[in-house]
Amino acid sequence: MWISKLIIFSVFVAFVAAQKCNITRTRRVNGKRVKITTLECCKDYRKLATPDLRCVPICKTACGSGRCTKPNVCTCNKNYVNLNNVKSNRCVPYCKGCSRGSCLSPGRCVCTSGHLQDPKTGDCVPQCRSGCPNGVCKAPDQCSCNQGYSLNATDQVCLPICKENCRRENGFCAAPDRCECNPGYVPKPNSNKFACQPVCKNGCQNGVCRAPDVCECNKLFRKDADKNCVPICEDECVNGKCTAPDVCQCLPKYTKVGRNVCLPVCSKGCINADCTAPEECTCHPGYIKREGVCSPVCEDGCENGSCLAPGKCSCNDGYEKNSGNKCVPACKNGCENGFCASPNKCSCNEGYEMSSGNKCVPVCKDTCENGFCMSPNKCSCNAGYEMNSGHKCVPVCKNGCENGFCVSPNKCSCNEGYEMSSGNKCAPVCKNGCENGFCVSPNKCSCNEGYDKSSGNKCVPVCEDGCENGFCVSPNKCSCNGGYEMSSGNQCIPVCEDGCENGFCVSPNKCSCNEGYEMSNVNKCVPVCKDGCENGFCVSPNKCSCNEGYRMSSGNKCVPLCKDGCENGFCVSPNKCSCKDGYRMSSGNKCVPVCKDGCENGLCVSPNKCSCNDGYEMSRGNKCIPVCKNGCENGFCVSPNKCSCNGGYEMSSGNKCIPVCKDGCENGFCVLPNKCSCNEGYEMSIGNKCIPVCKDGCENGFCVSPNKCSCNEGYEMSSGNKCIPVCKDGCENGFCLLPNKCSCNEGYEMSIGNKCIPVCKDGCENGFCVSPNKCSCNGGYEMSSGNKCVPVCKNGCENGFCVSPNKCSCNEGYEMSTGNKCVPVCKDGCENGFCVSPNKCSCNEGYEMSSGNKCIPVCKDGCENGFCVSPNKCSCNEGYEMSTGNKCVPVCKDGCENGFCVSPNKCSCNEGYEMSNFIFDVRTGNCVLKKKMVLDTDCDQSCWNGTCSEGICTCADNYKLHRNEGDHRLFCLPICEPECINGFCEAPGTCACFDGESPDNGYDCQSLNSSEALILRRNKIKHLKWLFITIGLLAVILAIVIVMLMMHIFKKHNYRVDEKEKKFGVYFSANKVDIIRP
Repeated sequence: MWISKLIIFSVFVAFVAAQKCNITRTRRVNGKRVKITTLECCKDYRKLATPDLRCVPICKTACGSGRCTKPNVCTCNKNYVNLNNVKSNRCVPYCKGCSRGSCLSPGRCVCTSGHLQDPKTGDCVPQCRSGCPNGVCKAPDQCSCNQGYSLNATDQVCLPICKENCRRENGFCAAPDRCECNPGYVPKPNSNKFACQPVCKNGCQNGVCRAPDVCECNKLFRKDADKNCVPICEDECVNGKCTAPDVCQCLPKYTKVGRNVCLPVCSKGCINADCTAPEECTCHPGYIKREGVCSPVCEDGCENGSCLAPGKCSCNDGYEKNSGNKCVPACKNGCENGFCASPNKCSCNEGYEMSSGNKCVPVCKDTCENGFCMSPNKCSCNAGYEMNSGHKCVPVCKNGCENGFCVSPNKCSCNEGYEMSSGNKCAPVCKNGCENGFCVSPNKCSCNEGYDKSSGNKCVPVCEDGCENGFCVSPNKCSCNGGYEMSSGNQCIPVCEDGCENGFCVSPNKCSCNEGYEMSNVNKCVPVCKDGCENGFCVSPNKCSCNEGYRMSSGNKCVPLCKDGCENGFCVSPNKCSCKDGYRMSSGNKCVPVCKDGCENGLCVSPNKCSCNDGYEMSRGNKCIPVCKNGCENGFCVSPNKCSCNGGYEMSSGNKCIPVCKDGCENGFCVLPNKCSCNEGYEMSIGNKCIPVCKDGCENGFCVSPNKCSCNEGYEMSSGNKCIPVCKDGCENGFCLLPNKCSCNEGYEMSIGNKCIPVCKDGCENGFCVSPNKCSCNGGYEMSSGNKCVPVCKNGCENGFCVSPNKCSCNEGYEMSTGNKCVPVCKDGCENGFCVSPNKCSCNEGYEMSSGNKCIPVCKDGCENGFCVSPNKCSCNEGYEMSTGNKCVPVCKDGCENGFCVSPNKCSCNEGYEMSNFIFDVRTGNCVLKKKMVLDTDCDQSCWNGTCSEGICTCADNYKLHRNEGDHRLFCLPICEPECINGFCEAPGTCACFDGESPDNGYDCQSLNSSEALILRRNKIKHLKWLFITIGLLAVILAIVIVMLMMHIFKKHNYRVDEKEKKFGVYFSANKVDIIRP
């Protein structure tokens, strides 16, 4: 322990002793040169300002976070190192790794932009946003590719390199020298090199697959709706099929009359008709088929005449043709408001009656109050009245009667809850009034602007920002609560009666202090000075005021004041000085400097500080050394204005020392002995040589001078001093990726011939692709939203849409009319009205809409037992007839003997008669005397398809009782409504035709009599009989053939089991196998 201390002490003493040197100088003393030896600090050491001689080493560069332990040697603190590991350099913080970064403090590395620190090595690793697949990131967003890959400078992605042009063959380079086909393409079979061909999933018959699922049809072929290539026949094939280009094949039962036209064949010919389908004639317009012959049609018939040609009638005598091509009776003098009922005989129109003078005048049943009868049941109103929907004359008020009704011309009466105001208007009445609002309807208020409805139908003011510490008294105007007052900005702020000096009021009579103040015990804010106020007092936050005899100095402190000052000293109390270190008090209360070692070649101007004589200047150690005006860079001054050079330097003209480099410094200059520094634009390379620097590098080239590149073969210089690849034929819509190799811009793709063509993802129907996802439309089309070409129709397509240039297609529910316009369609038509929208009718006057969108006539008094056929005109139901008074009464065909008709064909018996139960007696009618109502004693035998109850035959529902005239048997027959035409009712509501066919509409059979139907039915039965016999014979023959075939197969069967077992590798003795033969 003591030995180690002794060694350390010895080394320290030796080290200290090495810092001091005996210096011998010659001086003149009393005119004689005398050598004087003094103990001073050695060269590169300086003296400390201490009583004894203490020397410390000198470091030209400040050591920073370290200390100078030897001349120009810095010893760094812990976690600090010398810059560039050169001992003479300053101490900088140490960070592990930290390449491409800055070490700001020990262990704290801040990476430069575009770098992130690696937690393992501590180095700053460059970051590339692309991730550099198939490469490494060598600088921020700058990748270096692996072998076999090249860099796409645009997105910094390493793409594989393939010797073959994959893109040209519809493929892509998937890996170095490995091409793969694009989606929709497959490798071309039997190809010696890489090539891809498109695939069309559904094949491409009669065409060539040009692109995935894109067929290009051969010449004279076109695409159909299913995108298949079908042959083209000019003018198409009418009633035929195009089987080859310009070759039409007619459909069955059609004959060819031209190259592409096939017409149907009707073997019997068509009179007044056209053959529209095989063996089917369609009558000419104006003709209708009757019994297989097309006869002329007169739509309204030819009453009182005969139809000679379509729509042309010939009238009988006493009749004449009117404008509607109808034969009407002729009356010489005419029949105003009537019609000619028969030759020269008038009858008034319905609604008119014959008056004196043989004139027909209109009749209005309900009279015409406030008007007059203008036409049947149609009134015309007097002045000041108008007709309402109920065909009544009501008074008219020009300005209307809002909230009321018109009681007489231009006179209103108000509704309940309203009252008459000025101007003949009805205004609503609110019983309790509408404070801050107005009455909008009876007892309902609407608030004025700035007010809102509260409970109780009252309008209260609204303040948008609320009324904190107050309440809203009018729109956006507050009134403050007690203890608050209104400030600017419509806000309520608290009030403190005594104020809040150096603070602010937070609630009534409660203060809060401003920053820098604190509350005293009397609710007052006093300033706070953090460091106190020595020799003074606090007047505001962190601001002091000094006591008498003191003044304020920097740092907010009070220092004593001495009137005459204290030069080279300091005032310790009012008017009392004390000298600074290195000074002493002289006479006159002044401080003068003290220099312990004197001032050679100068004088003492401050403690241990000398001022040098002319030609000298102060150096380290407070010594005056000679001065060379221009300095002695790389040397030292030996006397005023005279230098001497350091080793490795030489004197140049102008008394300057310049460094010497043996091999010279091409593209640079010598900065230190044998050390060059490069000119601007150059950097030091291996062998102490300066090479040119190009800041952005010389990709695909090399640097020949500062920021000037020379390009490799196949590249050329572009603007911006960059080498870009050269493609001889250029790269329209793309860029040159490698020499003579193009890459397409985004939105373009490589086509044949190494050209980039634009791509439109969704295609360009009715147009063509002019740029990426941008189409240009063909003639007659225009661009719509969504980059689609839509046809243009100049006049628009109301109720439809444009399907091709100037051609419309109608919306559902509309059809094309003349003039290329779409009109609404009502499937069932609009009888007695007109179609206003799809399947929606509007009725004519005198008609109204019923359920089912039909216009039915309106009869005011209704039509009991009938139906309204036209406005105010009834037609009776079946079984009823019109009687006097325009009423329908029931009709009983055979009359009602001994009774009266109560409904169609239903009688009610007179007194003394009764109804025969369910039995219609042809001889006596429905009503028979009670004594003649005889029970059928043999009901069970005579009641067919019915039920006997107490000797009376009763039918089930939907059946009627019928008595056979021959044997008087009773039958319950089914009821069909409507009746079966040319057929019979086989079950309730079900008709059957005589010919065995199904009836049209459920009841209408073709015109065949019962004998013809019977013959057809017998022929069918006979045909089916022979069919079944034939099938039976064939089945017997087939069974015999199968039996014979089976017998033949069994006879040829081989029972040699041993041979078969050997065939399959099984060995047994055949002698031990028992065979049982049939």
